[in-house]
Amino acid sequence: MTEKLEQYKEQIHALKEKGELIPDTENLLEDMLAELTELNRSNKALRRVILKSGQGSAMSTRLRDALYE
Repeated sequence: MTEKLEQYKEQIHALKEKGELIPDTENLLEDMLAELTELNRSNKALRRVILKSGQGSAMSTRLRDALYE
């Protein structure tokens, strides 16, 4: 996703240089890009939490299985 964000930034920059963006559109694109960046960061953090919680539950499942035997 980081590569995609960089591509978006480059495309926006290219459009700015050509003068093809009106100020309102430029502001909207910048806001959307900032939101996308924040959502990407949040997504990564949530994935880490899920992976950590998954590892913990795997351990308790193993312990539970061992106790049932």
